[in-house]
Amino acid sequence: MAEVKLSARLTAIANMVNADGLSEHDKEQYCLCDVGTDHAHIPIRLLMDGRIDRSIAMDVIEGPLLKARGNLELYQMTDRVELRLSDGLDAYREGEAQGLVIAGMGGRIMSRILLREPAKTLSFKELILQPQADPDCVRRALRELGLYIDREQVVLEDNKYYPVMHVGHTYVEGPDWHRVRESREDVRDDLLQDAEDLFGPVLLRERDDMLKSYLLWQKGVNDRILHSLGKARDDGNEALIEKKRQVTRKDELIKAALSVF
Repeated sequence: MAEVKLSARLTAIANMVNADGLSEHDKEQYCLCDVGTDHAHIPIRLLMDGRIDRSIAMDVIEGPLLKARGNLELYQMTDRVELRLSDGLDAYREGEAQGLVIAGMGGRIMSRILLREPAKTLSFKELILQPQADPDCVRRALRELGLYIDREQVVLEDNKYYPVMHVGHTYVEGPDWHRVRESREDVRDDLLQDAEDLFGPVLLRERDDMLKSYLLWQKGVNDRILHSLGKARDDGNEALIEKKRQVTRKDELIKAALSVF
């Protein structure tokens, strides 16, 4: 039987599951809760590799669960993966799993899932999160919950950049990238937290090469938008004025992040 081949994005997610720092019991009895499972490729691959013992795979739509069921039957894993129709963690019972994966959805939706039932979110030993957009919303939600990002990765797939975060309960020292304000007069203190939320504390601390590539790409996009907006006369148009303000702020945040490289 052919193995399940994961994309670069899904591989990065899978590689963060059952990370160091868990007890031997948790590692051996590891159950993964996969929210937004779609085809259940991640649980199947992790089971094939012996990385997890079982999984709860959930999705808000019946269609993806039918696809997942077909794959589980194909790989003879129906007895090790329980499928549930669920909006976020609604159908999950606290304490059922050691790890949580949420991927393939926007950061605003993801943050609502994390914050809706905090006790459930905090019951996981580790979380692996991959927002498709608005990662700053996710990072702010984690701060509100008292959870910490200890590993981050940026993955380039199909010409799009994806952040992948590993989250735990233990504070990780850093980020020392804040020291840029000591030598850069153009990096204001009020930019630091917002830049960290948008681009990732660990990625900034480690001067991640892929983050630098993403920032340079994002700066090019933002510069073109700024140039276009600069030609437009706002004439009191509040929507246009607000758009200019947002894009200018984004430019400041990108420059603050790039200052560490």
